Amino acid sequence: MKFPAALRITKAFIVFNVTILLGSCGLLGPNYQQPVVDTPDNFRSAAASGIQVESGINLSDVSWWTKFNDPTLNNLIDDALMHNNNIQVAVGNIAVAQAQLKRVHMGWIPTLGVGGFAGVGQTFNYNNGASPSSVLPDDPYANFNFYGAGLVPNYSLNIFRLIKQADAAEANLEVQKYTKDAVRLAVISQVAGSYFTLLALNEQIKEQSQLINDLVETVELQKIQYKHGYAALTDIQQSQEQLEQAKIQLPTLENNKIIVENALQVLINKNPGKVSGSNKLANIKIDNIIPTSLPSSVLRNRPDIMQAEGQLKLANANIGVATASFFPSIDITTPLGLFNANYANLFDASGDFWEAQISATMPILNAGLFTLLKEKKADYYVAYYNYVQTVRSAFADVDDKFASYNAANKTAIAVNSLYSITELNQNLNQKNYKLGYVAYSDTMSSKVTLDNASLSVTQVKLQQLQSLVNLYQALAGGYNYKNTEQLNKFGDDRDS
Repeated sequence: MKFPAALRITKAFIVFNVTILLGSCGLLGPNYQQPVVDTPDNFRSAAASGIQVESGINLSDVSWWTKFNDPTLNNLIDDALMHNNNIQVAVGNIAVAQAQLKRVHMGWIPTLGVGGFAGVGQTFNYNNGASPSSVLPDDPYANFNFYGAGLVPNYSLNIFRLIKQADAAEANLEVQKYTKDAVRLAVISQVAGSYFTLLALNEQIKEQSQLINDLVETVELQKIQYKHGYAALTDIQQSQEQLEQAKIQLPTLENNKIIVENALQVLINKNPGKVSGSNKLANIKIDNIIPTSLPSSVLRNRPDIMQAEGQLKLANANIGVATASFFPSIDITTPLGLFNANYANLFDASGDFWEAQISATMPILNAGLFTLLKEKKADYYVAYYNYVQTVRSAFADVDDKFASYNAANKTAIAVNSLYSITELNQNLNQKNYKLGYVAYSDTMSSKVTLDNASLSVTQVKLQQLQSLVNLYQALAGGYNYKNTEQLNKFGDDRDS
């Protein structure tokens, strides 16, 4: 079967439209340009921490949590990054965006179908002198049938729209990748923050229980003193009030521990249950966790900023898609196959065939297209200011987190100093009691004060750790650690 003419026509038509395309690039919509947003040269609160902003490492590649040397924390984060459901949703959205991009690229490939037709009929009223009687059938009402079958390739496209749709699909794919990075960053922070909270709760439950025991002993001692006239009833009542308040706190701490453990299990995609680990909060060192210098482009690594810019690129590309609707749509088809007809005694013919058809249409009057174009330009307007706001908020966020980090450290210095003084006072009272200089009630009073100071130390240590976690999240630290886009398998025909 030969059909070189069809190929020549199709080739010439495509070359013609590519020529139009190259001469009309400026008509496809505005080229994307990154908005210029003036940003500060330094973080005000970072300077207060003695941290300099300069060129340096990419924090998104730094697994900062490993600096705590806690195997349980490391394993929890590894499990979460591998099994967390929200991360898997983001990975799935990337797969969807990749498929959409491929589908747009496939728009350049002609479709191919197979079809056939058949029919029956009857001749009548043909003896009107138009044809020689020698070719007419004997029966003026002869039956006939016909059929045909073959391949039907078809090429229907708007070249300009396909180009801009590809730009939009690529921008959407970028957005989905940045969304996954943002989810990974959040999961890392949630796991680390929850784990440190769990360690603090373990410590606080022990300290609260010790406080309750010491208050119980204090109340019993004061009752004995009151019986012998050495203590007032108001002293007993005050101690009893402190005891009841301490008892109220303990169930809340125990309940919070269960909540935090369950939250950690959900983050690693497991059922509710205890989280194993033997580390203590006091063993967690926070020195040298924050680098002394930060890269000047630190905020360029924040997924929310890249995500906002991706949305801006997508909105810009969609303007081009809407603009391309004003350009011609091209339809090229070249059916080819076998045709056979049998008209009884009239004639009998059969053979191969091909046929080339080319058409192009473009809108002349369609008010909806102008409205669509305005809509896409309005979407770009929204995306532009969302990007600017995201950049501004990011700088404020980092500065806020540095300020919180500094405040937590200053508070820790004061609380630890108070604890040291309280501990020293308790030790002195113990020695004086053994020497007979003070009553045992004085020793118990200083012991209760030390219990409360210990609870404060634990609380401020947790605040320091949480401020570190929040700061690294603001700095977009660690989300590229073991960053893959591999889909989990279902083991059936639903796998991609």
